[in-house]
Amino acid sequence: METLTSCNTASLAIYTGTAANPWDIEKVRHTLRRLGYGLNQAQEAIAITQVPDVFIENYINTAANYAVTPAPSWAFWDRSDYTNFNTERTAQIQEWYTQVFNDTLNLNLRARMTLFWHNHFVTKLEDYNAPSWMYQYYNLLQTHALGNFKTLVKEMGKNESMLVFLNGVRNNKFSPNENYARELLELFTLGENNNYTQTDIVEAARALTGYNNYTEIGAPIAFQQNTFDDTSKTIFGTAANFNHDTLIDHLFAVRAPEIADFIVKKIYSAFVSPELPAQSIIDQLALTFRNANWELLPVVKQLFKSEHFFDPEASATVIKDPLDCLGMFIKEANFNFPQVNLNTLFYYSSILGQQYFNPIDVAGWQGDRDWINSSTITGRWQAQEYIMWTMWNIDQELFRNIALEASLSINDPDAIARDIIDRFVSKNLYTASDYALAITVFKGDVPENYYSNMQWDLNWGSVPYQVILLLQHVFRMPEFQLK
Repeated sequence: METLTSCNTASLAIYTGTAANPWDIEKVRHTLRRLGYGLNQAQEAIAITQVPDVFIENYINTAANYAVTPAPSWAFWDRSDYTNFNTERTAQIQEWYTQVFNDTLNLNLRARMTLFWHNHFVTKLEDYNAPSWMYQYYNLLQTHALGNFKTLVKEMGKNESMLVFLNGVRNNKFSPNENYARELLELFTLGENNNYTQTDIVEAARALTGYNNYTEIGAPIAFQQNTFDDTSKTIFGTAANFNHDTLIDHLFAVRAPEIADFIVKKIYSAFVSPELPAQSIIDQLALTFRNANWELLPVVKQLFKSEHFFDPEASATVIKDPLDCLGMFIKEANFNFPQVNLNTLFYYSSILGQQYFNPIDVAGWQGDRDWINSSTITGRWQAQEYIMWTMWNIDQELFRNIALEASLSINDPDAIARDIIDRFVSKNLYTASDYALAITVFKGDVPENYYSNMQWDLNWGSVPYQVILLLQHVFRMPEFQLK
């Protein structure tokens, strides 16, 4: 697939806000939608009072310092711990899906980066099917989400979910299996056809042997010396008796520029724009990555504090993934969504093409335009309406609150409708007629003279349903699908 070049020519200098490009509510929301899943308006109001780079520094540090999600009671169960394996396993998986959605709503950049690495180091629950391994894999991603990339690579190769998914558990000196070695180079560190050979893959597979001590589903998979290929391997032109960890050390030592370039481009594509910038931007970030000994925080801070990140060309350039659509609406509408309904949201996410713990294939979800087609776009509308009507049945006044919080006006329907629209979309609507149509929808069946005589205001009984009508209209706007 051809990679387009971004029109964003801004530098990586720290953004401070200018008259031409101010730190305003649009920039705050841009930050919060890219680095997290949005915030309610009271929280946004606090953010806008802060200096941009200070706000972002604190936001990133807070996410990095969140405690990892506590382990469930079954976090290290194997099959022998179950009374009824199929029934209890299903309940545990559903329990963890609920927990992960809570994390998505509450852990901001930590949650975003956990999902990013899940889509990078892909495993599939349907292949390994053990709740304990599901938890341990998630815990590994969450632990290192904003930590050291090299450490994450080392730990991932020994993770049970990965060992099963990419056949590492079958890789031994008697019958080497190249699956993980191939993906380690092609998908996880270097990128496809980027300065490695088939011989490097074969020899790397030999170095990765030995993780074969497997008893039953859910149990630890341990290294055993007698299945490890304890002989010399030649990888990237160097001969040594490489094992798993020394292979990773060697890979990062002799292919550092390639690794840094590949990972920085993936981060950029996910968080800034699917269209890559000038190579000089990537080179600066890659140099920061290498100089930081593969720590992620210096890279994301340099990128997310930059003029480049806040350039108008970076706004509304990324199509929301399904979890964005669901999570952002809940957060930005300030809904306290019922816990018992969270798994229904995961169901919606999966039918829209994003099933957590089951990416589409080993290369992960490709995202961006792949999220939208004639089926998924209508599914997105239905998923938003499910959230909306769930909350309507709990408390209709929540929708009046959306209007009251979004707008300074209490009786100007045009201004109120515009303010609600601007609350939930990442850029202004394309034409004045787009706003005019939305205002008409918002006015609903209330006679026009009540508006013109200023008899109507946000205290009217019809207002919650008027907000519902407008939200249904907003969900169908192309601008709503962007962040």
